[in-house]
Amino acid sequence: MMLEKIDHAQSQVLNGDQEGAQRLYLEMWNEALRTEDLYQACVVAHFMAHACTEPGEQLLWHQRALKAAEAVGDESVQGFFPSLYANLGEVCLRLGDREQARVYATRAQGAAHFLQDDGYGRMIASLIERVLNATAEK
Repeated sequence: MMLEKIDHAQSQVLNGDQEGAQRLYLEMWNEALRTEDLYQACVVAHFMAHACTEPGEQLLWHQRALKAAEAVGDESVQGFFPSLYANLGEVCLRLGDREQARVYATRAQGAAHFLQDDGYGRMIASLIERVLNATAEK
């Protein structure tokens, strides 16, 4: 059921209905909190961050996703950490916080061994590299 709702919300984003997607993600987020499903909270918060247009909102939702993933406390979310950290680093960079962006990118790099050798894994690895390069001492 959650995957169907996420697919629907993603379709809304692709069709330019950010607000509709955000309403659906917020509904799923509230359900995850109500049922104390931290895995669902992590996934939904991550997708919500990508449905937001303002970097401050994106940061907030990425932080919520990370907090939920850390609270899950088992292997089911290990593969999420490279993406969660990389996205946090990228948003911090856009917000002008190079130091925090570097911290997150370094954490992402440390978790990169969880990435699969596929298109998604290479995309996240590329994001990690871009944030690390952008925050390197010059």
